[in-house]
Amino acid sequence: MKKSALISAALLFITILVGVLGTYSIMIALPLIGEEFHLNPVEQGAIMSVYFLGFAIFTIPGGIIADKRGSKQIIVISLVLWAILTALTGAVTSFAALLLVRFLMGFIDAPLMPAMLKAIAERTPANIRTTTLSVVSSAEPIGSGLAPFLVAPLIAVLGWQEATFITASVGLLLAPILLIFLPRPFVMEQSSSSVSKSKPIPFLSLLRNRYLWKLTGMLSGINIVMIGCMTWVPTYLTTEKHLAITESGLYASLPLLISMLGYLAGGWLYDRYFYQKFRTMVIPSILVSAIFLTLMILTDDVSLFMLFESISLFFLSLTTQPIIGLTMRLIPSDVMGTATGILLTGGKLASIFTPIAMGAFIQAYSFQAGFSLLLVGAGISFVSSILIHFKRSE
Repeated sequence: MKKSALISAALLFITILVGVLGTYSIMIALPLIGEEFHLNPVEQGAIMSVYFLGFAIFTIPGGIIADKRGSKQIIVISLVLWAILTALTGAVTSFAALLLVRFLMGFIDAPLMPAMLKAIAERTPANIRTTTLSVVSSAEPIGSGLAPFLVAPLIAVLGWQEATFITASVGLLLAPILLIFLPRPFVMEQSSSSVSKSKPIPFLSLLRNRYLWKLTGMLSGINIVMIGCMTWVPTYLTTEKHLAITESGLYASLPLLISMLGYLAGGWLYDRYFYQKFRTMVIPSILVSAIFLTLMILTDDVSLFMLFESISLFFLSLTTQPIIGLTMRLIPSDVMGTATGILLTGGKLASIFTPIAMGAFIQAYSFQAGFSLLLVGAGISFVSSILIHFKRSE
């Protein structure tokens, strides 16, 4: 791998890591926020859902902007605005203001991931692109796993507002580092699909790409499971199992750290063995994940709950990088921001409804009923993967 690709991967990894620490700190602090603003489970779920609403609205336009303005510029600007809004999150004094700031944060975050995927496509050779992506993307489960160790103690000692100020300051420090040291792109066009490699692909043509929509369906189902677990498992452990916030955070981090192994293994296996056997890899993984997700929902034992969740998220994470990797093989890098904007918008639309829908079921019935909605996500992902067929000519 070229030195510039290594530097790019390292800087993008750190950027995602900082962003996830900020996002997950809100999830850890959700019970405290609920107490401070006197919120019921539906309202607590809305704090997460409104973020994904803002994200979904601007992801496609953000991807188009990344294609036109360049990935580096969009990443730096988004990071600065993210830091400002993260600080504002800790400064709000009402539930309405918190919802507004969370919505704006999702709006600002939207162009960041398409820009990062475009940055990887532009700075990484095609034969290791999915592996590089899996390493960079592993910052998300790593950040989620580290958050209880780094953020939960800060919240416990200083308070959730002060923790957001510290996270925001890290983001502000990182922005100029990216501006100065993120290398120039060296890959302008890589694609193994039948799509024309010499002419830009119109936006409407991307919208008509049947593979892109099926992959979007897969990612939407995965997001339902991942976001549902990330949002409600810490609260479940705190309120239902009566664990301290630091202890519940540590328990909740284990499945997310294990899912990191799935991210890494999924990218490597796809690049190494399954780049022409997408369904062979993803369909069994989703089925195994659904089985252990069912066992997680049915058990009342905390240790077994965490074990089954860990196994389920590991196998589900095996499929995430092949989805992005197949997209990066099918779509040329000059429209990668737009294409991944479409892909991520579908994924985030599912994330909008998951926290609030689970909160409604938890409030009306039980946590078990709320977690049962996660099986809907696994089902959507499974059906979408079944529908992906490649002709020999493709």
